Order: sequence, then C-alpha cells, then structure tokens
Amino acid sequence: MKSKYEEFYFENDKNYPASVYWDLYDENHQEAIEKYEGHMFCPLCNLAPLTVAKGNERRYFKVIESDMDKHDDACSYRLEKASKRETKTFYKDLNDTDMKNRLVCCMNKMLKSTNKLGDVESSGANSKGRHKKDFFNITTEGNKKKYLPHKSLYSGTFDDEIDNTKIYYGKCALYLYKYIPSGEMGVKVYYLKILNLDSRKLICDLSISTNVYNYLNDVLDVIPTEKEDAQIFYLCFAGEMKKSKYSYNCKLRDSRLIVIEEEM
Repeated sequence: MKSKYEEFYFENDKNYPASVYWDLYDENHQEAIEKYEGHMFCPLCNLAPLTVAKGNERRYFKVIESDMDKHDDACSYRLEKASKRETKTFYKDLNDTDMKNRLVCCMNKMLKSTNKLGDVESSGANSKGRHKKDFFNITTEGNKKKYLPHKSLYSGTFDDEIDNTKIYYGKCALYLYKYIPSGEMGVKVYYLKILNLDSRKLICDLSISTNVYNYLNDVLDVIPTEKEDAQIFYLCFAGEMKKSKYSYNCKLRDSRLIVIEEEM
C-alpha cells in the first residue's frame, strides 16, 4: 500500500502539515497550486516530489510510482508500514538506547531540520546527507524491513488506525495538570496538556502515572502547571491514542517512550 503523506517538506524551508496547503487551496485554488505544487517533497528525505490528490473524498499527498526511486536510499517511505502485530512486537522488547536514539532523531529531523536545497545537492542524489533517515525502520520476522507507524501532532486527525501504537511528534505549547482526587492529598495522575502552537487549543492529553513521572521528574518539573503559562517544547512520544467524547488521550506506559526538549 502506497503511503499517504499528511505533511510535506517545502523546498528550501521546512516541514509543514498538509492543512497549510489545503487551507490556502480552499481560499484560492490557483494561489495554492502556484505556491506549493512542484515545490513539495517527502517530509523525511526531502528528495521525492509529492503529487497532490484532489477530490471530495481524496485529499492527500503521494509519491507516484515513477518518482519512488527519488527517495533517499535510507528513507523509510521506500518500505512498507509495519502491521499492528509487528508494531506491538517491537514495543514489547524495548532497548533503552535504541528507543531514545529513534525519538531524538525523529525530533531533530521532523521538527528542527531546515534543509536548504544545497545541503541535499552537495551530498549527492539519494545519499544519506546530513541527517539520519532510517530511525523509523525496524526488522520484522522473516528479516523484512518495514517502518514504524508515526504521525505529526498537527495532522488534523488521529482516527486512522487509532488503536495502533504510533510515534507522535510536534512543536507544541505544553503545561502539566496534576489530578488530585477530592479529599486526597497526593497526585493520582499527571496530564501533559499538548496545545496547538498558534491557537493554543488542546490537541491531546498525555496521561502519566506517578510511577512513570518519577523517572521523568527532572524534565517534567520545568513544565508550567497553568494553561496561560504554557511554554513551547519539542515533543516526541510513542503510544496508543484513545478518543473520548471531547478529546484525544494517550497513556505514557514507559518513561523510555518520550523525549521532550524546551525551545531555546
């Protein structure tokens, strides 16, 4: 199954969520086409050009078959996505160093990277360039390479394959809510409130048990506890998203499944 891209790399700039294109497209078709089309590339390797699929039920970006070879040799989008069973198997047996490296690389490439055209060209076509691009890749049973499911926190929806563990990432405003049940003294659970950087609307909650919090308190203690004081952080975490009546929530089951870095 070919990948449908929910974000794109804009030539000589950075990654943007698909909504940036579609919001402009809905306002002015021609302006969106002239500004972006022909200048959008794979958000991971920045090399393979993206084609826009338009229609009432078709709104996504794709790499057409004839352009697949333009992906970087190490780009995950050359591979198939791991199935739910394969993903579950991977997360059952975590390696501390491996998991942290994956999340840190994801943060650096997907959230901080601002490649210029010359940076890619100087390293040669289909080369690994300056950034590691295989951090989503895993080896499944049968020694087959696939990539881990992942999603930008600005993708607009978490409903597709919502019951599958994914790596989520975004540059967001954060604050930490401490839930203390009425009549009790201690915190029962912490909720990391993840807000849209521009609108400050809630994207999702990340629930953190007191046990997991104890392993992360050096990082989480610097996060404000009031919404009006929310600060900007780079965030990558892995988990299974759930949908409630009013919001999305993900439970952080292991302290090794999150990396947070304050914007400097």
